[in-house]
Amino acid sequence: MAAVLLGDLLRRWPWVRAFYSNEGVLPNHNHIFNLRDQGQVWSILHAFSSVGENHFAFALILLVYLGFLLGWKTRVFHALSLVCLVSLGSRNILLENQGNYAAVALLFFTLFLPLGSRFSVDALVKSLSSRDEKTDAELNDRPRPTEAELAATRGPGWSPLSFAALAVTLQIVIILVASAAWHLQGSWRDGSGLHYALHVERWVSDIGARVQGAPGASRGLSYLLLAAECVVPLLVLVPVARRVFRGIAVGLLVVYALTLGVLFSLGLYAWTLLAAAALLIPEESWDAFVRRFSAGRARSVLYDEDCGVCLWLARLAKRLDAHHHLTFQGNGDLEGLARGKADGAVERVDLPAGITAELVQDTIVVVDEKGTVFTRSRGIAEIVRALPFGRPLAFVMRLPGIGALLDVFYDAFARRRADISVLVGMDACGLPAPKDERDEEAAESLEVPSAERARRFVTGGLREAFVFVLFVAALAQAAKENPLPFSIPQGKALAAIVTWPRMLERFDVLAVSAAEDGVFVIDGQNRKGVSVDPLTGAPPAVDPSAFNARKLGQLWNDYLNRVRQREYEPFQKALRDYLGKGGPALAGRAPDEQLMGYDAYWVRYTIAGPGESPARVEKGRDKLFTHSRGGRLAIDRLPLVKPAVRRQE
Repeated sequence: MAAVLLGDLLRRWPWVRAFYSNEGVLPNHNHIFNLRDQGQVWSILHAFSSVGENHFAFALILLVYLGFLLGWKTRVFHALSLVCLVSLGSRNILLENQGNYAAVALLFFTLFLPLGSRFSVDALVKSLSSRDEKTDAELNDRPRPTEAELAATRGPGWSPLSFAALAVTLQIVIILVASAAWHLQGSWRDGSGLHYALHVERWVSDIGARVQGAPGASRGLSYLLLAAECVVPLLVLVPVARRVFRGIAVGLLVVYALTLGVLFSLGLYAWTLLAAAALLIPEESWDAFVRRFSAGRARSVLYDEDCGVCLWLARLAKRLDAHHHLTFQGNGDLEGLARGKADGAVERVDLPAGITAELVQDTIVVVDEKGTVFTRSRGIAEIVRALPFGRPLAFVMRLPGIGALLDVFYDAFARRRADISVLVGMDACGLPAPKDERDEEAAESLEVPSAERARRFVTGGLREAFVFVLFVAALAQAAKENPLPFSIPQGKALAAIVTWPRMLERFDVLAVSAAEDGVFVIDGQNRKGVSVDPLTGAPPAVDPSAFNARKLGQLWNDYLNRVRQREYEPFQKALRDYLGKGGPALAGRAPDEQLMGYDAYWVRYTIAGPGESPARVEKGRDKLFTHSRGGRLAIDRLPLVKPAVRRQE
């Protein structure tokens, strides 16, 4: 999910001036003034006005997302990531779409789960501090903890059951069921839904535009996507054979998310569901992943047992080695070679002839299952190759030029490894660093005070109660915004709980029922007398066959689709001022290429059925507003019309 958030931030960053600064389409004061009647909208980005200030704010958000990605202080950076995501959406609510609602909801619910307990810096630090291995025997000792040992590591009030886990699962179910409810009342039932969606210019991606003319493929994909929306929720809720049914559900959800992500520009929606698929993987599958052992990737590692940093790196590699491919051996023991087996046992085999006492004193030595010996940076690359998902990085490390450069760094470290160990306070050359007696006293005191135990029980109970209220509020909002067969009285309190974080729970994704849509076109005139659209920098595309709205991207298309609606008419003044300065395409151009005036239109078109031609037929043009003398095309003679368009989230 952190990777999804990073991608979302990076795609927004080029549009800092246009969408987030006071020089863009919605200055801070204009946004806050227009929202005075709504009230329940907030954003930390309202405190940043200039372009430079917003670049700084985006850099801070980048650091927050990186902290979440690494799993460092996971709960803290998780909460900050939620604040940042809500702020990015709430700074300009015209940019919001279903992806924002899904991402915020899943981030909010998972905030109450221990996401840092596996595959995180937090888990790594906890493991390093809980067991301090000193010998190769201790490094190779990896018994699976018993239930009693696991219980000793859990805090008071721990429970294997959590309503937060159920709420996260049900939120994924709600997203898919709500989307299916929209599709089942439209054109998706006869298999033409994807065809119409692919011809909506503001949704389709470049790849999606290439498959518009394949009605057979779009029909099959329509049924597949609709089936995934209906079947995945059922498979997720099956209480038996979880590994089988959840595995099928995860596979279908991945296909569903990737199909939407590749064919359409829907912002966060598809990629959020792709990340959410990991939440559906059951514990049994994770355990099977850990137990997977490949003899071809098994490696024996001979390290300098007198080097503190070397020992620490071996301890680190042990914890990253989820499949137990690595077997460690100190360089003082050359009576045979230690090699790991699939069952976790360690056997002794003959030492390869090339390994000598002099060699193991000068470099790390890694031996593969065939007895091939690797040293220096190539040995490090073999260790990386044995780790989960380490093969691509190991391949890069073995490239000739990069390998030679890494050898230089390795040799520089090897010559100074004893000094570096002393510098960082680790053991060096067999001389242990002074021990901190306070650590021993803390380790001896394992009894949790009764006051602390009571506090944890109370806070745990409050956490579960809050998650329950949050879920009821989200369910009530989903029933209100989507054609679901039930309703829940919402009230002001429940509405406020979901409105403040922008969990609006509307999931009408690709819901095309009337087979009609439109594009936002600016008919501008520059000082040369040439007609130009300041949104694209090209001549105004008023012919449906020449539409180029998808080049603007999802942010611009969602913004323009909303700002043309009567509900958002107060936001048009800032847009007119921004376009008068050149818009996204003409700002900074030569004076004779600047706009003298323009007219703004919403060009409506109908979408032909599968196999019919032409695919789009113009239905009409609504003139939204004009500035100065306007354009020079015939469309500038149309009357000003304010379309009464239903709000589309």
